[in-house]
Amino acid sequence: MYLPSYSFIFIFLPVTVILYWAATLRDKYTLGKAVLLTASIVFYAMLSPGIKGLAALMISAGVNYLIATFALKGSRPRHVRKAAMITGVVLDIAMLVYCRYLSYIQQLIESGGGPSFSFEAIVVPVGISYFTFSQIAYVVDSYRDPDVTYSILDYLLFISFFPKITVGPIALTSEMIPQFNDPARKRISYDNMAKGFYRFTLGLSKKLLLADSLGKFVDIGYANIPNLGTPDSLLVILSYTLQIYFDFSGYCDLASGICLMLNLDLCENFDGPYHSLSITEFWKRWHISLTRFFRNYLYIPMGGNRKGKIRTYLNNLFIFLVSGLWHGAATHFVLWGLIHGVGMIISKVVTPVSTKLPKALRWIVTFAFVNLAWVFFRADDTVVALDMLKQLFTGGFIPLNSSLIAVCIPAEFQLVQWLVLKAAPDLTFYSGCFIWIALIAAALYFAAFSKTMRQRCDGFKASGRMVAVTVILFAWSVLSLSEVAEFIYVNF
Repeated sequence: MYLPSYSFIFIFLPVTVILYWAATLRDKYTLGKAVLLTASIVFYAMLSPGIKGLAALMISAGVNYLIATFALKGSRPRHVRKAAMITGVVLDIAMLVYCRYLSYIQQLIESGGGPSFSFEAIVVPVGISYFTFSQIAYVVDSYRDPDVTYSILDYLLFISFFPKITVGPIALTSEMIPQFNDPARKRISYDNMAKGFYRFTLGLSKKLLLADSLGKFVDIGYANIPNLGTPDSLLVILSYTLQIYFDFSGYCDLASGICLMLNLDLCENFDGPYHSLSITEFWKRWHISLTRFFRNYLYIPMGGNRKGKIRTYLNNLFIFLVSGLWHGAATHFVLWGLIHGVGMIISKVVTPVSTKLPKALRWIVTFAFVNLAWVFFRADDTVVALDMLKQLFTGGFIPLNSSLIAVCIPAEFQLVQWLVLKAAPDLTFYSGCFIWIALIAAALYFAAFSKTMRQRCDGFKASGRMVAVTVILFAWSVLSLSEVAEFIYVNF
């Protein structure tokens, strides 16, 4: 059961919200949190790999909680606390490596001439990359400030909280747990309830109406690279750039919308990343919680920008290599991270000059760079990525691939195509091209030129027009639920 599903939207979510507020409004705050924890456990147990994954999550959470609560107390000697903190971080990283990177390590050993072996993790809990980083942050923060402690109920709820457990964002205990216990949040806010449903609906729309439609085009394009011309390759690459944004930010909007219905605020993970005028700005706007984690728990402890320019650039490069590896245990993910690391360094070096250039030119260069880098992220391996880039630059300016266009027309436009086929068969191909280019253009507008989600929510007012738009988008999205694709970032 995932967030965009009939069972979640029409059964799980309303039942959970009703039970939570039924308990909380009677001043039974602990019971309200217990409702959310129970719902989160049930939700997680219904995901693959089921009970095994839930057991791994609870064991990991229990170990981290014991270390933070007892071994990191302020009364302990500093060297004991530091050893306990390092132990907790090492255990978390070891679990992440065991669950996600064994096959990659095996490939590296074999490619380096080492012995061949086969070893597979017993269980790979869904969302392990997200809850592992949250727990590392919790252990480190507990070491830095040992006076802050949380109840086991609060911590288990924080780690397993169902809106964010599968695809993040990477929240911190210091920003979530106090909200669970804030009396001011224990009364229904109808403004937040309306805003939450609005944001939830926009998240559904991003995922189902844009990301999944673009995804079909991307999947077939990457499966038929030799048949693509330059225009086809350009559209496939651009489609993935838009798909991954609407897919990932759509999930975050779903999660934030649910939290608003519970009168909670989830940290923002996106702030118009495709509005960026430099790579540095892009990473302040894209996957904000991951950038924050690497900055606070890796970049700054490594020295940050305090040890000269060369060391700063090396730190940046290392952070992006780790970021690439975090996204996937494969060489092409590492290359994607390396590309962005180099891009970040260049962005910092040329900033005194680039800021004097026209904004339009800076946006084009940044957006083009991000598009080309995404090719390594999307491709199955480095060879496929290079093949796609080769087609982009050498495929020739031939007409769009008619088979590709025909297969990928969204269901909502099939009637239009049928009418064109009946009225003017010779125009069917051109109408298909127009539909696809119009869809990509609309997605590009919403991603790069319209208001950001933060701006939309800050300026939210429940008007008749807003209600009508929300209801229409919700109904349209629900009708598309039968063909929902898995979230891209659920695999990370």
